[in-house]
Amino acid sequence: MPAGNYDPSLTYSSAVGLLYVFNLIVGTGALALPKAFQTAGWLLAVALLVVSCITSYISATFVVESLSIANAATAKRKRDGENEGDENEEIAHHTFEITQRVEVSEMASMFLTRAEVIISYLALNIYLFGDLAIYSTTVSKSFMNVICSSFNSTSIGPDSPCRDFLPSFVTRFFFYRVSIFLFIAACAPMIIIGITKTKYLQLSTTASRWTAFTLMIILASMQLIDKGPAAHPAAVNMHGFGSLFGVTVYAFMCHHSLPSLITPMSSKHMIFSKMAGVYALVIAFYFTLSLTGAFTFEKVQDVYTLNFLHDENASWGYFIIDHFLALFPVFTLSTNYPIVAITLINNVKVLRNLVAPPRYGEDEERLVDADPLADDEPVVTRNIKRRSLGDVLIPILAIGLPTLISFFSDNVLFLASATGSYPGVFVQFLIPCLLVIRARQYSAAFLQTSVPFKHASPFTSQFWPFAVLAWAAFSIVMTTLNLFQIQL
Repeated sequence: MPAGNYDPSLTYSSAVGLLYVFNLIVGTGALALPKAFQTAGWLLAVALLVVSCITSYISATFVVESLSIANAATAKRKRDGENEGDENEEIAHHTFEITQRVEVSEMASMFLTRAEVIISYLALNIYLFGDLAIYSTTVSKSFMNVICSSFNSTSIGPDSPCRDFLPSFVTRFFFYRVSIFLFIAACAPMIIIGITKTKYLQLSTTASRWTAFTLMIILASMQLIDKGPAAHPAAVNMHGFGSLFGVTVYAFMCHHSLPSLITPMSSKHMIFSKMAGVYALVIAFYFTLSLTGAFTFEKVQDVYTLNFLHDENASWGYFIIDHFLALFPVFTLSTNYPIVAITLINNVKVLRNLVAPPRYGEDEERLVDADPLADDEPVVTRNIKRRSLGDVLIPILAIGLPTLISFFSDNVLFLASATGSYPGVFVQFLIPCLLVIRARQYSAAFLQTSVPFKHASPFTSQFWPFAVLAWAAFSIVMTTLNLFQIQL
């Protein structure tokens, strides 16, 4: 969907918009947090989650401020085209109002250098590759554990039989790989024809997400009160820093889709304060979910919903709830997978044309970010006049490589931490910081005005972008040291 004035009929209240932001943040990463809390220690996890929440919020305000400047820049270009450009004309403050959806990629093209744009596309593409690998792994692992028997037994391993009556070669990991192929086969037709999530699917996904997370908190709390803590995690375990940092970054990811959620809001009054309230609610939610899980279960699974499967309570009520929780990732992530896959395919094609521009004429292309509110609207907006071999290979590689990763590893915690620690840092920290630095320079040089207070991030000092970048650099170093088991 090209940038432009949004349809007033598609607007929604700020409360609904903030609910969408909450749902965007609270996703797959939340399911890996309890395991990361138990591995890294509860005190270190609490401290790192707070820092990650604050830095993520700062970066999110940078994206919104950059979006405001992009709207003013777009308005100026339109006015200059109509009036043959009066360079001395003062930019009115109302032009900074966010009335046009300008995606992160478009802002990068407006404000960043070509090299920085290529780096931005590359980072987001790698992040989306990781996203697809996490989705296919989580869905397949959940489905495998529902079909195969007695998950919570300590003697169960990947090479254990799936079911006693099945042939010996049908191990749990064998069935996990079969589940991957079934999942990809189900999603491939939707990717080919460009099916996107509808509003009704968005609402049903939201309802199931709130129900599942609420049930997990209640069930874990009840077990903790009734039986006491089954585990006693250490306060600090620096060996778990790397995985914890990656998961916390992944758990607060929303920046690449913020323009799609903020622009349709009918009122942006006090948007930064309202976003702070959303982040406060999210971190309280994460604390409750992670701390109850880390102490309730002796061994927390990397997909937290699986801890509630095959428990000792055999009543029908618990049976239904446990299987609903176990299948929750299957339902929700299956609806997101085609959208992310289509987005990735488009992004890789754009990156290809940035690095090696085609010789033949082609319509201007742009990165298409996943719009979780699109109602039967095709994500693919590119109009290529002639297909090439790359146009066939790119979708195969975009789906095939993440699938191959899932085929050889079912460790969701590792995939989430790796995706968050490296490409996630670029998407959540580097790109927003670069955008706001360059956008402020653009506003001063070409718009000849500072950003109005209403639209400026609360973190107006130039210190803040560099502070966020410093934190990101420190964390990447610590993650890398932990990855190679190097102790300081």
